[in-house]
Amino acid sequence: MFELFISKVIKSLVFPPGGILLVILIGLLVLRRKPLLGKALLWLGLLSGYLLSTPLVSGLMQQRLQSYPALTELEVRQAPVQAIVVLSAGRYRNAPEYGGDTVDNNSLARLRYGAYLQRLTGLPIVVSGGRVFDPEGKSLALVMAESLQQDFQIDNVWLEDQSRNTTENARLSKALLQQKNIDTVLLVTDALHMPRSVAAFERAGLRVISAPTRFTLLEDNWLLLLLPDSGALAGSYYALHELVGRAWYAIRY
Repeated sequence: MFELFISKVIKSLVFPPGGILLVILIGLLVLRRKPLLGKALLWLGLLSGYLLSTPLVSGLMQQRLQSYPALTELEVRQAPVQAIVVLSAGRYRNAPEYGGDTVDNNSLARLRYGAYLQRLTGLPIVVSGGRVFDPEGKSLALVMAESLQQDFQIDNVWLEDQSRNTTENARLSKALLQQKNIDTVLLVTDALHMPRSVAAFERAGLRVISAPTRFTLLEDNWLLLLLPDSGALAGSYYALHELVGRAWYAIRY
């Protein structure tokens, strides 16, 4: 838990918008003593803040990291797999309209695609995700399973509810599937997250056919591509997080 907390703090200080604000703050602090350095940092913060908040830069960054294409319906039907694994994203905590925890938008998008794959194949779905910072709440796997049952009428769901990151998703899903003599799966996660996920699952000993969802597409309107947008800044955060995450996983695992 301590490692996860430290990681969260570091990410908040390095990735946008925290990293941008930190550069601007340092620039302001050194401006009087070292005006050239201070001005350079201020311009760096402002320019990087603008660029990372444009759909053009954010979209190009994300597209460069989306190396697995979407599956066609025929490819899904012909895939030699035995189960579908859907990785968790996040949880909507204490949702007042639902009277408790449920899935967030990102998890719901993955679940929707997992349900689509299940209708095409009839295979069981493994939902993978534990508790990260809230040990008392429902696990991510549990709220995902509830959504599959209540929103998509899918009951053939297995839970892996202990993992806290992608490597644990892979290792613990492998242990669950091994008990059922399953070694080949359709893996569902965001297109941006898929390369790191495939590497983790193959390292754990599973054969994987990637089934990415939530692709990033660019607008056709150049004016809109260059206008700052909060969603684009969030996309830049996700792209940088994934880029650093891949490098970290390559070193650590």
